[in-house]
Amino acid sequence: MGVGWVPTGGVGRVGVVLGLVAGLGLGSCSSVGESAGIEWGDCSAVADVGEGFEVRCGVVEVEFDPADEGAGTLGVQVVRVHRLGGAEVKDPLVLIAGGPGQSGVDHAVVAAGLLPEAVLDRFDLVGFDPRGVGRSRPIRCEHADSGTPTFPDLLTHAGYARAAGVMRGITEECAAALGPKAALFSTTATAGDIDRIRVALGQSTLTYLGWSYGAKLGAEYARRYPDKVRAAVLDAPTAPGTTWIETVEGQIAGFEASFDQFAAWCGTQDRCDGDVRRSVGELVRKAQASPIPSGRPGDDVPTYGVDVVDAVVASLYDDARWPDLADGLGEAADGDSGTLRELAEAGRGGDSEDALLVINCNDSAPGPTESEIRAAGARFSKEYPLFGVWGSWQLFGCAFWQPARHTLQPPVAATPHPIVVVGTRHDPATPYAGAVAMAASLGNAELLTWEGQGHTAVGRNDCINRYVADYLASLTVPPRNTRCAA
Repeated sequence: MGVGWVPTGGVGRVGVVLGLVAGLGLGSCSSVGESAGIEWGDCSAVADVGEGFEVRCGVVEVEFDPADEGAGTLGVQVVRVHRLGGAEVKDPLVLIAGGPGQSGVDHAVVAAGLLPEAVLDRFDLVGFDPRGVGRSRPIRCEHADSGTPTFPDLLTHAGYARAAGVMRGITEECAAALGPKAALFSTTATAGDIDRIRVALGQSTLTYLGWSYGAKLGAEYARRYPDKVRAAVLDAPTAPGTTWIETVEGQIAGFEASFDQFAAWCGTQDRCDGDVRRSVGELVRKAQASPIPSGRPGDDVPTYGVDVVDAVVASLYDDARWPDLADGLGEAADGDSGTLRELAEAGRGGDSEDALLVINCNDSAPGPTESEIRAAGARFSKEYPLFGVWGSWQLFGCAFWQPARHTLQPPVAATPHPIVVVGTRHDPATPYAGAVAMAASLGNAELLTWEGQGHTAVGRNDCINRYVADYLASLTVPPRNTRCAA
């Protein structure tokens, strides 16, 4: 999801909007083919993908700090999902989850139900929890409760001071909790771990598919290890080389544009009357001034203005959620905010907020400065009427992060075969321009476009799935400027 760090819930809480929701139940697993370097074992405490699949789990030991042999190793949790009924032994397709902070183990289980049969027949799906995430030495930071969730008004001294104080506290708490090891959690470090996974899988080259932040990580792997890439699909990447302010603005603008798409659709439905944008703006202001009760028996948790915006943002990730959003907005206008709060809470689960913060900050250049934050906040509030104020406190992001950083280099990859970059025309979280820029930066890449709505395309559109499956299986690159209809 873009750079991935989209704070939600106002100053009163920090949350994350998901690019691809994960989180499955537990169940029993059985055997699949063994791979050199990984001792595959029972998965009953980790993942359950349902009938028709076999799932095995293992751990790959990686160097915690390759520059310091005394730093020891870190166990990276991996999972291998094998669909029954085809070849007994299949090549691995490494899946790289979003975030940063999403469990790749959980993601692989979800992906088994989304990817086309042509992919599942040809490959076993291999997912992993990146360092600092899930079951791979997760980053844990304690955060003090900052009180009632509200929008910070960066245009006032009090609002700026409050937002800055909250974000300074969060970043300092995380840095203190991790100590000298804080700098060891980065996209560059995880790219090195992926190559260790390649070796453990017994592969001379790697075939992989990354979504959202996973596309950014996949690009870094291709930059560092171009000769080890057999095939790579990067779906919904952010534009490389952008400043923190540019990245934040890109996401805010993306959500504004996607909301216009929702509003146009909603205007054709019985659920919506009049000016949808104005109605939602009024609802946000109403809820911020006087929280809306849930309207549900036994549920006394109110909904604030930030919760309304969070619900809208979470629903813009997939147009399949639009009907629920339309219903929730109508119910909230009548005094029942239960549906909206459910949508907001669903969007806050899944990613590790602490890993999100630490990895993004380690990847980014220092800044922005106070004057830059104030200027951008003032401009956002004017240019982006619905999401500008809501998103402005993202500007603080990593302004107070002190550990050493590993700013990513431009992703130029001289891979043996072209990389396929996938972009969705109306992607709110990682706008389409990011895919265009990533394909251009890589230098050896082809852009595949879906003229659709929502975040990411692979697994959501049959046309995209066919091109991706052909490429992964036979290295058949889509023709230049290929577009799939919405």
